[in-house]
Amino acid sequence: MPYEQERASRIGHVQTALSPAISEAMERWQTPALEVGDPAHITERLTSLDSLNRDDRPDPTFAIAFDGSNQEVEARPGYPSVRVGYIQIAGVYVDILKFLGANSSGLVNARQLERAQITQTVNSVLPGSNVFLKGVTGRDSWRAEFDRSFTESEITDFGNSFSLTDALMTIHGKPGAPASSLTLSKCPACGASAQRVTASGGVCATPDCMEKLYPTDVLRGYEEFTEDGENALTLTRAMNMAERLLLISYIDGFYRVEPRMLSQGIFITDGPLAVYGPAAPMKSKFLEYWTQLCVAMDRRDIAPPLLVGIEKSGRFADHARVIERHIPNGHVMMLDTPYINRYVTNQKPDHYYGKDEFYGRRFIYKTSTGESLVVTVPRVPGGHPYEKPRRDSAGDFIEVPSEKYESYPTLRVTLEALDLMQTQLYPNAVIPVALAHSASSLPLGTGRSVLTLLAQRSLRMPQDSVGLSRFKPPKYR
Repeated sequence: MPYEQERASRIGHVQTALSPAISEAMERWQTPALEVGDPAHITERLTSLDSLNRDDRPDPTFAIAFDGSNQEVEARPGYPSVRVGYIQIAGVYVDILKFLGANSSGLVNARQLERAQITQTVNSVLPGSNVFLKGVTGRDSWRAEFDRSFTESEITDFGNSFSLTDALMTIHGKPGAPASSLTLSKCPACGASAQRVTASGGVCATPDCMEKLYPTDVLRGYEEFTEDGENALTLTRAMNMAERLLLISYIDGFYRVEPRMLSQGIFITDGPLAVYGPAAPMKSKFLEYWTQLCVAMDRRDIAPPLLVGIEKSGRFADHARVIERHIPNGHVMMLDTPYINRYVTNQKPDHYYGKDEFYGRRFIYKTSTGESLVVTVPRVPGGHPYEKPRRDSAGDFIEVPSEKYESYPTLRVTLEALDLMQTQLYPNAVIPVALAHSASSLPLGTGRSVLTLLAQRSLRMPQDSVGLSRFKPPKYR
């Protein structure tokens, strides 16, 4: 690393560029193919949407899409740098009938489209490096404020307030009945296992520890927190969990108040139905909640809601763009595990893909207008969407239950609904997700400067000259 203000020589790169060892190393490497030769491995996995069974349910009348945004800003650059993280998530309700009616004349009626949507936004702030509560370490300050943000982030759409903490307790309980307590895999301080906490928290049972515990410790975000550096990844993990739990807040709200409405809705998340990082064990809790919900609704003779995750970017979205010309419009592609291992993730054929993170299975769908959607859909009435690859006595792969279309009876009507709500504003986009992203996004440029100034003023730090001298931060009760 250079000294402060030390500059590299203008020709310092020449030795690296001319090194034969570097050239030889890169010649050994391979990258994903940008062209497909024989498309047989694609076409044999395609199915026309019309050939899929359609489960018995009313056509969806509303969609609720969820998206989030986050930014970490430097309130004080240099050393020791002071950072603050902002999170904003949104749920957008779209009345599908009003939405479709907004285009009745050939031109979109902006007022009609506006009346077709309702937006709910939840935002919070989390401490970053060198920010802490009085007498508390940086990591434990993050734990405390993360728990506070979940407790204070709530919706009131179904009468009584329902927080993200309530949603967290709900996936540890059952639909309509949050758990009274949950078990932490370990104490964040001493590592002791099987610690019980309620929604209001608890204390480590180890006499020599007695650490204050929070229900959000079950998400283990503190494990990636850095006390003296960037925490963008930790912030993204927190945002993703907030998105997923806001989704649970609405699904469970409908279940408690009017369960039959669930069968008329499609719930859309930005990104796959999966949980990554230290919080990945929560995948099983989302899966258990979904299974219990499907069973409970089936007992009432009600179809389960439509649930789908849509990926706008990433490895699978890139792969879909490479192969899309080999997929006819109106066709869906089952991404079985051997295919994923060979053509997408470059793993060994028998690698057990998706076992730790996913509660839905990925598909690629070519819409009626030729757009490509990478979607994740859960099994109904439940079950793990990915299973370990199996081979027969001849060594050939056997189709497992999770790779049969019959395990996804909501797939056809889900894709038909998404087909109706496409938009040409962005490539491969659907309106509800675009609206949710618009409502949740924290802009760069001036928006980032405002958030930086807010952090500087709130922390009583020297303020940058950002041309926002008249900005006054809001007052919170």
